[in-house]
Amino acid sequence: MILSRKWQLCIVLFLATTLNYLDRQTMSILAPALQKELHLDNEALGWLFAVFYYAYMFSQMVVGPILDRSNLRWAFATAVFLWSVVSVLTGLANGFVALLIFRLSLGVVESVNWPAGMRVVARLLELRERALGNGIFTSGTSVGALIAPGLILSIAAAWGWRWAFVLIGSLGVFWICGWILMTRDPKMRPIWSEPAAPETAGLAGQRRIFSGIISSPRFLPVLVVAVLVNPCLYFSVNWLPTYFAQQRGLSPGPQMGWILTAIYLGLDIGNIACGSAILVLIRWGIGVQKARRIVFIVATLAVMFCVAVPLLPMAGAVTALVIVNFGLGIWVAVYLTMAQEVSSSHVSTAIGILSGCGSLAGAVAMWAVGRVTRQTASFSIPMGTVAVAAVLAALAGWAASRESRKDMMI
Repeated sequence: MILSRKWQLCIVLFLATTLNYLDRQTMSILAPALQKELHLDNEALGWLFAVFYYAYMFSQMVVGPILDRSNLRWAFATAVFLWSVVSVLTGLANGFVALLIFRLSLGVVESVNWPAGMRVVARLLELRERALGNGIFTSGTSVGALIAPGLILSIAAAWGWRWAFVLIGSLGVFWICGWILMTRDPKMRPIWSEPAAPETAGLAGQRRIFSGIISSPRFLPVLVVAVLVNPCLYFSVNWLPTYFAQQRGLSPGPQMGWILTAIYLGLDIGNIACGSAILVLIRWGIGVQKARRIVFIVATLAVMFCVAVPLLPMAGAVTALVIVNFGLGIWVAVYLTMAQEVSSSHVSTAIGILSGCGSLAGAVAMWAVGRVTRQTASFSIPMGTVAVAAVLAALAGWAASRESRKDMMI
């Protein structure tokens, strides 16, 4: 069966997200090697992770409104080109300061991926299809994380960690060529260049947009979900290689690669399972919001396994982390679907605000993990915090999934 164009584009967006995460994951996977060669402690590593998300946050605050006025086709292509260049340049870094500058730059240009991609999904798909569309799009995060360990560690083993940055960054050229070919149909022009609502003109109009988004009954609970779920995801994709190197005695090699691959496979399955499960529940006669509640409660229970990880032997810890990442994958898809519904008229702006705040929380968390693990030589506190955050996110998600007559009217 040939997929319709809208689902083909969801797959292309999935590939963009895969590249997005491959580029940012390169440093996380190679962190033990970077720490050894460039003499970085955990707190310095935490700063490298954090500065990426600080840049990501501030950029998303600006990127959302810009995308609401821009041609998404060329904006996306430009962003992928720029983050590919930055990734290549990271391979030339010779110290902490250079790495800091490149991570800052990467955060700026990679911030385009989410608000632009979510805007395309919102325009392509009907409301009932968006959870699955979001799952396909966002599963690039987990697929990127899934293939990153084996791919990056293999390149580093063969040619060194610097070539890993160069070769991974170069993959963006192939995506850009495919994207331009897939989106050249003149009938698709409204998707890329649909004008923003009339009120966007001028500073006063921009203030009305922000005021309308913030006054949405769903904004505050979805914001709470964002600032809780994002740090948990960031901890998993950034710190687990270092956790296994320092706490479990693994060196960057095939064993670590296979373990991380298994763990991040759980993230991928969770992303896809979320949308599919919600669609099945809806077909059974359960309302959209109630179906979401059922799904994210299951996700929360899965993430709570994180608290047991430091207490388990290697096999048990790996199994628990697979379950945890399955839950995180579900939570990411649920959050992004909720975020799309905060404002139907200014999807990119709303997601930019929410994702920016989530990135700020993630940045602080990345620095805090580095500081705590340097002082305690243990990951027990961060692991326990992830479990608590999941419970709090479920409470906020419950509030965000209430039926409201005002939904989608902004």
